[in-house]
Amino acid sequence: MKKLLLLLLVAGCASGGTLSSMSAFQDVPIGATEQEVVSTMGKPRKTKTNADGSVEYEYVERIKIGGRNAEERTYHIVIKDGKVVSKKIEYGSPTPWTFDSYEMQTTQTNF
Repeated sequence: MKKLLLLLLVAGCASGGTLSSMSAFQDVPIGATEQEVVSTMGKPRKTKTNADGSVEYEYVERIKIGGRNAEERTYHIVIKDGKVVSKKIEYGSPTPWTFDSYEMQTTQTNF
């Protein structure tokens, strides 16, 4: 049983799963320190230094339905002088060419 659990955990990590979530994003308050952000959200996927000296952390969450990505959320957290000064969420859908139309046609039930 322990081996099965370990195997599932490793498979989940290898499949591109992410620790970022809406819940974790909401747990980061304005004014939180950089260490609190990393502790809550994990290591950012990307960082960008803005012209005003602030640093923007980017995190991504992929919402799956079955084996497909149904939605992608990008979380942006801006840190200036060591504290969170703003947060933003971008919502997106996967590109249409990521869907396998043949599979969709052959696996759907006709009513």
